[in-house]
Amino acid sequence: MSANVDSMFYHGARPWHGLGTALDHPATSAEAIRAAGLDWPVELKPATVEGVPIPRARAVVRGDCQEPLAVVGERYVPVQNAEAFQFFDSLIGEGQAVYETAGALDRGRRIWLLAKLPGTVWVTREDAVGKYLLLTTSHDGRSPLRALFTPIRVVCQNTLRAALHEGGPARGVSIRHVGDVLGKAREARRLLGITLKYYEAFEEQSRALAGRPLTGEAVRKYFQDLVPDPKEAGPSRAAATRQNLLRLFETGRGNTLPTVRGTLWAALNAVAEFVDHERPTRLQPGESVPLKRFESALFGSGASLKEKAWALALARL
Repeated sequence: MSANVDSMFYHGARPWHGLGTALDHPATSAEAIRAAGLDWPVELKPATVEGVPIPRARAVVRGDCQEPLAVVGERYVPVQNAEAFQFFDSLIGEGQAVYETAGALDRGRRIWLLAKLPGTVWVTREDAVGKYLLLTTSHDGRSPLRALFTPIRVVCQNTLRAALHEGGPARGVSIRHVGDVLGKAREARRLLGITLKYYEAFEEQSRALAGRPLTGEAVRKYFQDLVPDPKEAGPSRAAATRQNLLRLFETGRGNTLPTVRGTLWAALNAVAEFVDHERPTRLQPGESVPLKRFESALFGSGASLKEKAWALALARL
């Protein structure tokens, strides 16, 4: 496993990112936290430089090995790994979701849980999307506790990031690491009562995309708007990306299905497949291509590209 992956597990079919250690049975939250290697606390200690305290700062320390993870402000409130799992159980109901993967990146500075919710969205009679909820938080002060809806296309295990139309339900909630974090988490449970509304809107919009043909010049214009030539660099990289997207639009996994071929839905899924499986990556020492694509697709520029693709597709309905 890559040096940047501290620990992780998965249950069921090997996930699209190809990472993790298999667990042979569905995990409860208590089992999942152990299998993911997340059964350790986070501690706050005085931050010092050569023994001199740093004013209004504290060190975040991983409790099992006493490894410093970050220096944060005095208002920072950690969310313990166990609390994150408990939050997930309270959010979706214990026993109501299947923990499919969970783990830690960068020595525990970021953790995540991905659970499959009951039910499936059928975009067409041949193409289904699983309902997932992703929870992620950090122990370095860089990102809040976030709960995100993350549809995953069954036919090819591509993650979708749907930027639903303005005025529609939000895709998730974000909770800063300040104040009464757990109180905010309880409030988030109420806010995330929009889960069903989210997937209702997703189903409506994805079916509309699957019903809209996109051929010839129109598909080329779509990918041009998505990946325009840069103003201050050569166009070769952008042109190569668009060529790959056109190829995946025609022959990508699931895009040759009769009810999908040649539609806006096929164009959107070409973007998802490119980001998850083919997009070039820049690696640091010890990193792997699957890991970088995983991080990008769920948390980084890959996720942003998918959301832009969705918004551009909706604008063409």
